[in-house]
Amino acid sequence: MEHLDKDEKAIYDLLPKGIDRPRPLKELEKLSGLKSREVRGIIYRLIVLHHVPIGARYKHPNGYYIITNDDERKQALAPLTSQIAMMSKRAQVIGNVELENKE
Repeated sequence: MEHLDKDEKAIYDLLPKGIDRPRPLKELEKLSGLKSREVRGIIYRLIVLHHVPIGARYKHPNGYYIITNDDERKQALAPLTSQIAMMSKRAQVIGNVELENKE
């Protein structure tokens, strides 16, 4: 992946292939010397700009990994899809709720 910058390449190289041994954010921070916000930003760029299929596992063992098959893809998409639905419902309610007149 020669089109990645130095930090993107470092994080990419630290990500395991497959869901079996995902690498936690804290470990990525420690190994890369970057802060958590920077690591999350790099993961976002790897996915969105460079089309790297990175999944996140939220139950133990938790962490990030490179998706290698359709089952891993489904497992990575499930929490994202759920979060989108919850946020959409929340936005809908906030947009439609009656506001109190505080004058």
